[in-house]
Amino acid sequence: MPIRVFLISNFLILLRGLSALIESSPQRFSLAGSADSYAQAAQLIANAGTDVVILDIDSYPDEVVPLINTLCAVSHAKILLMTSLSDVALQDQAIIAGARGIVDRSINPEMLLTAIEKVNEGQVWLSKVATGRIFVDLLRINAQTEVTSSKVSLLTGREQEIVTFIACNGGKSGKAIASSLCISESTLRNHLTSIYHKLGVVNRHGLIAFAFQNGLAEPTTASPH
Repeated sequence: MPIRVFLISNFLILLRGLSALIESSPQRFSLAGSADSYAQAAQLIANAGTDVVILDIDSYPDEVVPLINTLCAVSHAKILLMTSLSDVALQDQAIIAGARGIVDRSINPEMLLTAIEKVNEGQVWLSKVATGRIFVDLLRINAQTEVTSSKVSLLTGREQEIVTFIACNGGKSGKAIASSLCISESTLRNHLTSIYHKLGVVNRHGLIAFAFQNGLAEPTTASPH
């Protein structure tokens, strides 16, 4: 079966050139479709039975990572990035989000077709430099996740409830928060002193930021203890 390739770019000349290249090898590839905007791409790909997506990340750089997250949610297609920019931070973020490789726009056409085949087979198409850089990034992210999980695990159930309530009601006064939690202001202050120490924050603003960054801000119903 030919590999079904979907193309995304707002550079129409590039889009047409890639389409012609894919269609020039019908035994190896078939054109599943194309989109010149990220907004229309996800639904089209979900309905096209796509194997590999070539995503031109120069089109809308700020939307690249959200689009990859969406594509990974609606399709099993492998994503191959295409770029002429030297924004390695964006490239690394896109790979960590789920893309499987990066090619430069100046790539030899036959090499691009080979990259599509390798990515479709499950391989990663990255330079050694990019692979090393992304490996270090993943180690750092995993380390941060482990540290955060370790901090959160120190909280008691009541402390987690207080963190969630404050994150969702941060604008209330201490008196109002204590009243809603059916505790005294003094008890609330004692809880907060313990929470701040365990999470490594220094005030309510830091606590709220930590809660939202680490998934502790889902609304729950407070119960008296």
